[in-house]
Amino acid sequence: MPVTPEEQKTVAVFDPEQRSRAVIIPMLKSLGYKVDENHDAKNILSRCKSDEKADLLFIHLAVFGDKYQDVTQGLEKLQLNSIEQGPPVLAISTLKLSEDAKRSLEGLGCNVVLSRRAPLLEVMFAVNRLVFPKIRELRRYSRVFAGFPVQFGSQDNWSDGLVYNISTQGAFVKCDTPPKEGHRIQLRFVLPEIQTPFEVEAMVSWVNLADQSADPISPPGMGINFLSLDSDAKTTLGRFITQREEQQEPGQ
Repeated sequence: MPVTPEEQKTVAVFDPEQRSRAVIIPMLKSLGYKVDENHDAKNILSRCKSDEKADLLFIHLAVFGDKYQDVTQGLEKLQLNSIEQGPPVLAISTLKLSEDAKRSLEGLGCNVVLSRRAPLLEVMFAVNRLVFPKIRELRRYSRVFAGFPVQFGSQDNWSDGLVYNISTQGAFVKCDTPPKEGHRIQLRFVLPEIQTPFEVEAMVSWVNLADQSADPISPPGMGINFLSLDSDAKTTLGRFITQREEQQEPGQ
């Protein structure tokens, strides 16, 4: 179902780098978002107000300066965490950040911090997940961007999909025709880098259909929970997640 102007979500982009904007702006527009381009950090607070509130703040942290100290001082001054019902913040960084530094930025109001080198598919997923919280996995478990193919189904009836993100408890699988909620399925995939084949039973916990009017922009697919991961498989999957976390650490 097409998105009407009244339903269209607004992403306020604060990005001083032209090369970055040349990638991010078309990506957001292709997802159906209205883009409000800004290049001055002084305008960030205005996009948090109810009368002109954006649905997402997309902030390239270079808007505050080239050093980590400049970034933290800029975020501290904004006090984004003190704004009641403020929009979520997706931050992009070219800095090499430790996990402690990343958590510090999250504590200053950034919901998600990604490296400028992060795969575009990961950025797309983060945008949709923040604007449409339905696209989520259980937050108490570590989950990482995946981007590898998967087959799902049973017996001789198999379909193809793409694992967007994954944890030791489940995953979000992008696919055009997901099974119904509560349906049990088998999944077959090979973990990249580790090259370990998996075949695991899972249950569909929720679905997002391509023509579903409630979430017209977010990717079609399904959230699934693993039902039959033995200890060895869980250990292997945990090792893959740890490796991906290291690869996706901002600045790596």
